[in-house]
Amino acid sequence: SMGLLKSLLVPGDTGRPRMLEMFRVMAKDPGQLLALNNYKWSQRAVIALVMQTRDNSVTVSGRRGRLGGRTLTSRQGHGEANPSWIPAGHAGTRALAEALGKRVGVRAIPGGSWAELLGFPMTAHFLGGAVIGATAQDGVIDAYHRVWGYPTLHITDGSAISANLGVNPSLTITAQAERAMSLWPKAGEADQRPPQGSAYVRLAPIAPALGDPAAHPAVVA
Repeated sequence: SMGLLKSLLVPGDTGRPRMLEMFRVMAKDPGQLLALNNYKWSQRAVIALVMQTRDNSVTVSGRRGRLGGRTLTSRQGHGEANPSWIPAGHAGTRALAEALGKRVGVRAIPGGSWAELLGFPMTAHFLGGAVIGATAQDGVIDAYHRVWGYPTLHITDGSAISANLGVNPSLTITAQAERAMSLWPKAGEADQRPPQGSAYVRLAPIAPALGDPAAHPAVVA
């Protein structure tokens, strides 16, 4: 449950361990423990999503588990060190709780996550891994979302995102997917996209065949 991730919001710039800071907050204001109640938490909570445009990343890879089999692990990727505490996010969360409490007339308690207390960087959006590249050496797919070497295979999900967007990427993923699908040829017509390895050509989208869904491969199962 997402509710099990929440904790008290504690400062991260005091130089003391954050777990110790949580106990200090609990001792100073025991009423904040109400925020840890998981009963109908989603109906009582407002989630503040904090994202940033800093050049950092997490790399996910497979490894052999201690009990055999395969499991996933993560490590620091390229760019700056991944932060486990974002000051602007904490300030915004406290301001949101204060404004919400004044608006509804009930105390709103700002909360954090256990990942922050333990110093674990965490992201809600796994992006990249099959990015667009000018050649097979630069990426997994070409500018038309065709897999290099397998031009009839397309990738249009979040793995095709090539950079840190800094915001919820759902609209960008949708826009890229719609663009890729709009360049598919209609059934029986020539493909206007240049062969892989050719220079990029900006193409006009192909209008769908209204009233005949089977005429466009994008809507054929």
